[in-house]
Amino acid sequence: MKIKSLILAGVFAIAGFGANANSSSLFSYNKEAVSSKMNKVNAVENFVNQNDGITISTMNAEGQQLTAAANLSEENSMSSSLLDGPAGIPSFLWGCVLSWVGILVVYLVTQDGDETKKALFGCLAGAGVWLVFYIVYFVIVLGSI
Repeated sequence: MKIKSLILAGVFAIAGFGANANSSSLFSYNKEAVSSKMNKVNAVENFVNQNDGITISTMNAEGQQLTAAANLSEENSMSSSLLDGPAGIPSFLWGCVLSWVGILVVYLVTQDGDETKKALFGCLAGAGVWLVFYIVYFVIVLGSI
């Protein structure tokens, strides 16, 4: 019973440290600034919808002012890093959820060493989570016997 109380107290202590907000300014924003930035992004979206097959790189090559005004480039594009991997699912998740099978799928589909390495790190992270889960579970079960 003491171990359960100790674990519960630890969870509340960790949650208490993470839930402390010192400044209310963190939760406020300038609506006009956000609106002006979104208008620039909307202008780029309208331009892309009107011109089929155009990409950010071709817009930059043509010297379009829209991409510069909206701060769009290939480096900060979401599709370049977040959706890499088979079926649009990040390689890290393939490894984390499916373990070695996920690593194999990523390797066979992408044939990319960097993506396979992300899947390996996902596999290691998933194994670490399961290890912590089992340790905590057995401490609680063996502590209650």
